[in-house]
Amino acid sequence: MMRVLCVLVMMALPGLAQAQAEKLPYPQYYSVLTNDFADILSEEAEAQINAELIAARETRGLEMAVVTIRSREDYLPSADIASFAKDLFNGWGIGNKERNDGILLLVAIEDRQVRLALGAGYDARQDGIAARIIQTDILPAFRQGRVADGVLAGTRAALSRLAIDGTPPPPPQAVTPAPTGEVRPPEPLRPAVIEQPPEPRDPGAVAQIGRWVSDMLKQAEGNPIAALLIVALTAVGGFFGIRGVQHYRPRKCPECGRVMLRLGEAQEDQYLDHGQLVEERLKSKNYGVWFCTNDEHVTVIGYPSLFSRRKACPSCNYHTLETSRTVTMPASTVAFGQAKLDHLCQNCDHTYSEFVVIPKLAESSGSSGDRSGFSSSSSGGFGGGSSSGGGASGSW
Repeated sequence: MMRVLCVLVMMALPGLAQAQAEKLPYPQYYSVLTNDFADILSEEAEAQINAELIAARETRGLEMAVVTIRSREDYLPSADIASFAKDLFNGWGIGNKERNDGILLLVAIEDRQVRLALGAGYDARQDGIAARIIQTDILPAFRQGRVADGVLAGTRAALSRLAIDGTPPPPPQAVTPAPTGEVRPPEPLRPAVIEQPPEPRDPGAVAQIGRWVSDMLKQAEGNPIAALLIVALTAVGGFFGIRGVQHYRPRKCPECGRVMLRLGEAQEDQYLDHGQLVEERLKSKNYGVWFCTNDEHVTVIGYPSLFSRRKACPSCNYHTLETSRTVTMPASTVAFGQAKLDHLCQNCDHTYSEFVVIPKLAESSGSSGDRSGFSSSSSGGFGGGSSSGGGASGSW
């Protein structure tokens, strides 16, 4: 066993060293507006957020950047999200260099953390305002799974409520009277589906894995590299193993309390409607069907895919919407561009199009790995501002 582990260690060490060497302290931006590295925002949501950021830049000269990442673990180690956001803020140079009035909204989706980082020009009172924005405008939406809504609300609140001397105030917003007598058409009926929330880990599986790791570590005593590899492999395997256990664990019938039977792939299709079958074909969602042999009760549970780009269709509400993007007016260093987004639902054939703004290109040459023409250096697109660590954080 130890010989096998040593071979695995020798094979894995070069890859681990190379992966660590390739990590950066923070991502390199491709836009001075929204950088959705975690790929959690739809084109529509990103266009709305960018419209707010563009308006603040053009009318007030205020720079705010919105950034989403998968996890801080994808980059070099940082003490917490506050230090990571500060390094990113200063590395990019967000905000006016003289006023230091930049704002950064950072979301680490898998860490379930959010940070509003402020430029050095903001006083401590603004930290309290940032904390209230996170608690009242961002986290409630995040906890309901509406990440895009929370980001948009947080962006609007930050731009309207955070300000320092020397920065032009936001323009007054027109008050639109609430409509009266509005009659909404009834929503179309669809089969009830239980969206599976994050479940607690199975204590039995965890205990079994823990005992296995303990035995393996005892065998690897005196070889710290082998022990480290065992822990790393166990963590990866344990994550996917426990996730699979949760998807297939026995469930009780809500009617009679007896253990239900999970149907196989061929049998479960007869209990899924057309939209659910399309979601499974597009791999935007996976469904499990549980059947009670006592009273024939059927429970359908949906497991959303973590990596699907398909969004919910506004007509049928299934995650079967595909989007194609066509640039109708390229951006330049002096003017914004425009792109057309064509949306087509693979379930109900609902189609619609919209136009979104493409940010201006930076004047500097930029880096070869740039995704949209913006420079990776702070002087290429941002104003060279800095942060001393002010702001507020939250988690959900």
